[in-house]
Parts: sequence; C-alpha cells; structure tokens
Amino acid sequence: MSRTRQGQVTVEFALVSMVLIVFVLGIMDFAYLFAGRLAAYEAAHNAARYGATHPTAWSNAASPPAASIEGHLVLTSAPATVPNDDSHITIAYYLPGAGAPTKCGQYSAAGNAFSAQAGYTQATCVLPGTTIQVTATYTYTFITPLLKATWSNLTITTTASAMEEV
Repeated sequence: MSRTRQGQVTVEFALVSMVLIVFVLGIMDFAYLFAGRLAAYEAAHNAARYGATHPTAWSNAASPPAASIEGHLVLTSAPATVPNDDSHITIAYYLPGAGAPTKCGQYSAAGNAFSAQAGYTQATCVLPGTTIQVTATYTYTFITPLLKATWSNLTITTTASAMEEV
C-alpha cells in the first residue's frame, strides 16, 4: 500500500469515528432519558400506592423522610431527580362521582397543609374510596453537547393514581 493511501485511510477513519462516537453517545443519552422517565413513573406509582394506605403522610422537607408520600417518590426516582416542591410534585385527591371524578383538594408543600376545594374539607375529602393522584415533574438535561444544543432542557411529567384504602 502506498504512503498516500495509508494517509487517506487514516483521515477517513478519523471522520467516520467522530460520527460514530456522536451516534453512540446520542443513543446512550436517549437511553438515560427513557430510564429516567421510567424511574419517575415507577416512583410516582410507588408514592401513590403508599398514599393509598397513608393518605396524609406528607412532608415538605427538602429531603423528605421515607415514611411520607414525597419520600417514596423522591427516594425511588433515581436517575431522575425530583425536587420536593409544588411545581415538581402534586398530590391531588378525587372523589368518585357519577361521571368524572371530582377534585376535592390537594397537598401544598409551600403551605405544608392540605388545600381543600370550595365546599370540601380534609375530613370530607381524604376518605376511603378517594383516588389519590401523584404527579411528578422533572427536567432532563442532555449530556451530549449536540443534543444539549438542540434541546436545552426536556420536561418529563408522569402521573399515577391509587384508591385510598384506609
């Protein structure tokens, strides 16, 4: 093989390997995104299930205890990071009805209290048979520079519900 031919192969390999590396990193980035989304959904499901048996186990602590609805969500959501505040975690309560369920209230981390809708109180809302809906929202930041430049941040929202059993 001539010296010119060896140089051409080296240049071609350098160009193709860069495209291949970006492609592989993009696949890994999207895999991490979907793993985070799946983990956030499972965490919301676990939190809703815990809320079904402990409907008033709330906490507004930045690192909520494991014996709280938010604690179940935050502790099991890795690799997704879900902060414990009202813009990232919503715990809402719905009463069954003839048609669509009626929202009777939700927990507010900012006020560290139950916030009832008009005509309801915590005592008339948080009852056996009430549906507890946990919504988790987190922001995914891409790792690969090309994807990060295209999509700066991606907001992922997952919701899970369970019926209160207590």
